[in-house]
Amino acid sequence: MVPDLRDDVPTEEVQLTDGRTLAYAEYGDPDGTPVFFCHGTPGSRISGQLGRDAKAEVGARVIAPDRPGFGASDRQPGRTFADWAADVAALADELGIEEYAVVGFSGGGPYALACAAHNPELVTRCAVVSGVGPPGSARGDLGFERALASASRVSPQFGRPLVWLMARAVASADSFTDVVGEPDTDLADPRRGESGRVLLADFREGLSQGTTPLATDYSVLYGAWDFDLADVAVPTRVFHGESDANVPVAPGEGVASEVPTADLTVYEDAGHFRPIVEEARDIFGWAVGREESK
Repeated sequence: MVPDLRDDVPTEEVQLTDGRTLAYAEYGDPDGTPVFFCHGTPGSRISGQLGRDAKAEVGARVIAPDRPGFGASDRQPGRTFADWAADVAALADELGIEEYAVVGFSGGGPYALACAAHNPELVTRCAVVSGVGPPGSARGDLGFERALASASRVSPQFGRPLVWLMARAVASADSFTDVVGEPDTDLADPRRGESGRVLLADFREGLSQGTTPLATDYSVLYGAWDFDLADVAVPTRVFHGESDANVPVAPGEGVASEVPTADLTVYEDAGHFRPIVEEARDIFGWAVGREESK
């Protein structure tokens, strides 16, 4: 069993007005431009450390909160995208942050868009990385993922048996590739090495409160969204891997075409995890407005 990295992540907590605890971690430049990072599904604040050296170099102060029920954040039954946008705004207010960028990875992509749609007066830029598209978008080659999305769209309870299988695989894994599969040939694939250890710890932390929070997240992602992409009025960029098998590039192209202010960056020969790991300088540099995307 690989070492568990979860204890190495400094975790802070705030109490929200409804009494819930929201946990978060910070990475990058503590004096930099604030960027709130929306983790994947499953996921947690731990994935915020991916590419952390690059984040510091571009001057990004990255704040990575756990969504309700993930990691160390309390659950919130019946939560919506609007609720998450409110949680991020409340955390920003608690930290004395008046405006901020948002970056969302994979299942966190729609949550970043929700922040921009619901709080445009607070959000300066929105980046979507390997992001899930709206209902009806193309799904990836992973049959398990498609089945879980279909079940959770009906009810979070319908998705729990499939989530249980995922949690069992994550708990018994010796490496991240045991969970998501081996790359065909690329020894530099981000599923391996240090980034793979971070991602495995991230999945484990994301599943630490059981199956219901993940099933709930899928029901929010694949149910009717409570905002329109046309309502996203802040500068937005979609970053996607051309060879993404988890989330095909087509949903990313669709989001970029429907958000009025959006541009699209597609990385050749890149899968689902490569952009957030290897292109962090590009992504977070764009988010803080200090570097232009490729």
